[in-house]
Amino acid sequence: EVRVHVDRLDVHTHLLPPTHGNLLLWGIDELLTYHYLVAEMFMVMPCVSEEDSVSVGDAAPSPDDFYGWPKPRQAELVFEELFVKRTPLSEACRGVVTTLSRLGRGEQLRAAVRLPSRPRLTALRDWFAAQDASDHLERVFRLSKLKYAVMTNIPFAPEEAEHWTASPQPPLTPRLKTALRVDPMLVGDWRGICSVLRRASPPHPLSMEGCVAYLKEWVRRIRPIYLMASTPAGFTYTPTAAGPAAVRKQPPAGGGSAAEEGRGGQEGSGGAYPSAAELLEGALLRVAMEEGLPLALKVGAVRGANPALQAGGDGVEVSRLDWLRTLCAGYPSVKFLVTVLSAVNQHELCVLARKFGNLHIYGCWWFCNNPSIIETTTRMRLEMLGTAFTCQHSDARVLDQLVYKWAHSREAVTPVLAAQYRKLLEAGWPLSEADVERDVGLLFGGAYEEFLAK
Repeated sequence: EVRVHVDRLDVHTHLLPPTHGNLLLWGIDELLTYHYLVAEMFMVMPCVSEEDSVSVGDAAPSPDDFYGWPKPRQAELVFEELFVKRTPLSEACRGVVTTLSRLGRGEQLRAAVRLPSRPRLTALRDWFAAQDASDHLERVFRLSKLKYAVMTNIPFAPEEAEHWTASPQPPLTPRLKTALRVDPMLVGDWRGICSVLRRASPPHPLSMEGCVAYLKEWVRRIRPIYLMASTPAGFTYTPTAAGPAAVRKQPPAGGGSAAEEGRGGQEGSGGAYPSAAELLEGALLRVAMEEGLPLALKVGAVRGANPALQAGGDGVEVSRLDWLRTLCAGYPSVKFLVTVLSAVNQHELCVLARKFGNLHIYGCWWFCNNPSIIETTTRMRLEMLGTAFTCQHSDARVLDQLVYKWAHSREAVTPVLAAQYRKLLEAGWPLSEADVERDVGLLFGGAYEEFLAK
């Protein structure tokens, strides 16, 4: 018998602390208007023509109409379409049922379905409104059997940055740890980076040195466990003429030159702005090396595949991973934490992890976070990597999602691990309960902590 009941580590989420106010998402309206469910709702609703783009009465709204509604109204429509008119069979819908049931709200959920018309969610909404955010966070972590979760902290987002720059800083709950997200570096968004450098207090030079100084300022401010970014669609990396050797020889960041944004070629190799490769080498990898921070990469999302659905409109691509091989080989002192969005990329990623000790695989991300794919992916990883990977992370944006994501993941991983143990026993290897407990601990966060400590 295999029991996956150890306290886990959630190595990547989009949660924020209660001290960040409304930026911490929780409650029935946030659960139901999460982009997984909104995209699923629009998948089954009537198509809206341009002539009917303004909804009238109970007619199907366009995405623009829908996103203009208050959250409670949005949630009521999602609930009606996916839970009242249909059986909630999808993983995202079942997740809402699991979450509310484990929070003790199962009867209220079933009662809501039986109500003849909207609003149906008043009782659930009232229950969540009566909870204290900090107490609710603690309750969710206990139910999820989590020690702690790693946040995603974005210094380029003013609405979040203002909370980290406030003085004095309120204490951060030990349930949450920080990670510094720096997507503009991999996108090569120099104009966006420059606007952030200008807004800093005091402003930083609009140069690569200013960019490095800005990142280090945020490293000192929030003390992240790792740097992280999602790669843009079609991402690849070819070393610049300077290459890894030049990054290793860089002096510590100082004031830098006050190069103006777009100044003729000074900041790029023959162009007005630094390229994504130059930002990756000259800023992101340099800071990772000088600060001793791992770099976490999420690979394979296609942003805005259907822009009308906003966050729900992102898609997936089969990504090239040869650039990851180049990074691991070129920067052996940098530790890379990587997850991929396409199931097609999972095997190649496993092979790369076998070849490079500075590469650690984590989780089944987003479209891969379905039990059937978790089972297949975990089986392959066990066969290829043993326990040298982190089998899951939640990617939760809504606090309450932790409850179902970890419950469902445990259900998916347990039979896979049991089958592998059965094969090992049949081969003649003895197993003890202590062996199983150790292995489960490694798969659910211990291997990640060992990797960080290398």
